[in-house]
Amino acid sequence: MKNLLKADSFYLRKSRLTLIALILAVAFPILTALLYWGLSVLTERENILFSANNMISSVFSLTSDLGLVLPVFAGVFVCQDFSNGTLRNKVIAGNRRSAIYLSHLLVSMAFLLAVIAIYAVVTTALALLFFPFKWDSSRDLGLEITYFVSYGLTSFVFIATVSTMFAMILRRSAPTIILTIVFSIVLAMVNSILMAVDYESFQHVVYFIPTFGGNFFSLNSLNSLSILRFLNGSADASRSLIFAEGMLSYLFFGALHTLIGLFVFKKRDIK
Repeated sequence: MKNLLKADSFYLRKSRLTLIALILAVAFPILTALLYWGLSVLTERENILFSANNMISSVFSLTSDLGLVLPVFAGVFVCQDFSNGTLRNKVIAGNRRSAIYLSHLLVSMAFLLAVIAIYAVVTTALALLFFPFKWDSSRDLGLEITYFVSYGLTSFVFIATVSTMFAMILRRSAPTIILTIVFSIVLAMVNSILMAVDYESFQHVVYFIPTFGGNFFSLNSLNSLSILRFLNGSADASRSLIFAEGMLSYLFFGALHTLIGLFVFKKRDIK
């Protein structure tokens, strides 16, 4: 397992795809900041859409700019092991398939976390440098940051289990890319629909749908998309409870995807 991790990590560091991902992690925040600045100048008035709040709150979104394309990179890295014969050589060398699978998964997780962390830091720095930041002093900023960062990073650990599962089952980049993107978009759509209906009677069930935790770091207390507004201020709908149940959903579904992918991978012939 240790040798597999070293080999996969080395390949990842040397890949041009990694360089492209790092460039995008810096380029996207710069382009977004320029776009926000241009729109704020054109509107000539203060708008929450063109603020540090809005830029930062979208950092860990799985359906916007880097969040949508980054998991694709992780899937492609795995598929290349099939196309260049490396994975077959690993099996012939006597490595267990479970070790091969887990090595790819762990390296994919590390890759996603490293790149999204860089993206988050650059985005936050530019947002705070060029745009106004507003905060409701009655809320605990430190706690909100903890929720936001923890939940956001975990979402990318979760999506790594999805892209790795598709890659190890399908073995080809094209369907892996398509299904990973579709999966993220469908999750976002399900969440949007659920937030738009009255689900008080089954709220604890929908918490267990991945990404339902939403934007814990809603920087403006007047944010119309604040999840608490949809929960009608229920005492049971505390942010801590939503955070805990959301994290459990990532853990459960992430483990489920890993088990499914590993089961199918063990059953398939490696030619």
